[in-house]
Amino acid sequence: MGNLQQIKLIQGGMGVYVSNWRLARAVAMERPGETVGTVSGTALDVVFVRLLQLGDPGGHARRAFAALDAKFDTDVGRKICDHYFIEGGKDPDARFRSAPMQVVRSEDGKTTFAAPNGSSAPTPLTLDSGIIELLIATGFAEVWLAKEGHDGNIFINFLNKIDLPLIYILYGAMLAGVDGVIVGAGNPDGLPAVRSSLTRHEKVIRTLPVLYAGPGEQFTISFDPKEVAGGAFARTPLQRPAFLAIASLEDLVSALAGSDSEAPDGFIIEHHTAGGHNANPSGPLKRDDEGQPIYSERDEPNLAIIRDLGIPFWLAGGYGSHSGLQEALAAGACGVQVGSVFALTEESGMKPEYRTAVLKELRNGTDDAALVKTTLFSPTGFSFKVVQLKDTLSDDEVYESRRRICDIGLLQQRGLSKPDEDGTRTLFQRCAAAPVDSYVGNRGIERNTDERRCLCNGLLASVGLGQVKKISGEWTEEPAIITLGNRLDGIRRLSRQGQTPYHVQDVVNDILA
Repeated sequence: MGNLQQIKLIQGGMGVYVSNWRLARAVAMERPGETVGTVSGTALDVVFVRLLQLGDPGGHARRAFAALDAKFDTDVGRKICDHYFIEGGKDPDARFRSAPMQVVRSEDGKTTFAAPNGSSAPTPLTLDSGIIELLIATGFAEVWLAKEGHDGNIFINFLNKIDLPLIYILYGAMLAGVDGVIVGAGNPDGLPAVRSSLTRHEKVIRTLPVLYAGPGEQFTISFDPKEVAGGAFARTPLQRPAFLAIASLEDLVSALAGSDSEAPDGFIIEHHTAGGHNANPSGPLKRDDEGQPIYSERDEPNLAIIRDLGIPFWLAGGYGSHSGLQEALAAGACGVQVGSVFALTEESGMKPEYRTAVLKELRNGTDDAALVKTTLFSPTGFSFKVVQLKDTLSDDEVYESRRRICDIGLLQQRGLSKPDEDGTRTLFQRCAAAPVDSYVGNRGIERNTDERRCLCNGLLASVGLGQVKKISGEWTEEPAIITLGNRLDGIRRLSRQGQTPYHVQDVVNDILA
């Protein structure tokens, strides 16, 4: 890509498919060089599997998979389409066929491990080869569609917490020529170097966190591009995308800037008012009268320290306006990252009925503090912003009436069972939003399931890809969960207080003026 520091506006990578290829493409085509369109890298395997089962409206998924096969002389895309595509779409009352859950095993297929013997050699884990191909193909497809027909900048956003699919989707995005990578929700140290190695199609290894591992015991997952699809992908040179790390405070920024492996090319400094997942408040958790985490001055970044590092940075969380951009530039930032105001554009992936519901609340005079709450709903333990809408998972009655289930599993933790008599331990994956007995049975503490709500199913429902289920004899869709930031002034201004829809072009013109 061109000069990174010339970028003034980065569209945020929101949720599951809210920041889809249509939104990212529209942003990137407005003022190329100054803007970045960002696709979300979360749950792309599930998204494309479900789009194919809906009949692939517009034929875009099949077109992208065909482009993958043609470019690299493979049949990976064709096999995915043959497996999941339904001509004319599934029956509305039929359940989606599931994408394979990402479950790790040892390289010989086992999930049991002997007691640690003091050896420092890491234990390698792996995913099924079919899952790896699906992840690569869907990462390629989303970026390829976003980049089609223009020369603007397209980035892809990941949550570091969702670590199993990350390197494979990243590689697929790089095969499509992605211009940059953004990683948040955790410490991404090591990933900039992984990005560089994948540019050269080299084997990469990531350490996977596993709860209850013994002292010094490590587990890893590796990926060798030359071993996938007969090495077809590894024959084409790749461009090196920029790497931006999301951080909230200067401590993580300084640590990453001095990384022993490779530093990011830039940073997005995200304030806790931003939508989606946020870093929790510093120190012991305190809540207000509504149960929201309380942030303080300790949670405000020291921009002087960050500026003195001499690495490009952008500000996020409440900067979605021209005055916000000017404030960021005055603080030494290159520009801003903006999410919520793009989430309500007509081009976003959010299901129209939820965009309409949010605008209706604004039209009715609901204030920002009442409409968006900071919750502890996420199974990850991170704070998570949730829009308060009737008949969604923000409603306690809806949450309590929903049967707990973990059938997608992107936010699962990995851990080891207590040793058997012979010292053998079994690897498990658990989620705090899953059935309580299942979570507790895998060494979980019951109170950690309080308030936890299924983000995987809820976020898919928010973009019209919710699973269908039968309740009291009636077919219904999983309840959605909607996330926006705390500051909605940009949405209010562009929608004329919720009275009218607006578009990407309106947002870009409003901010870049």
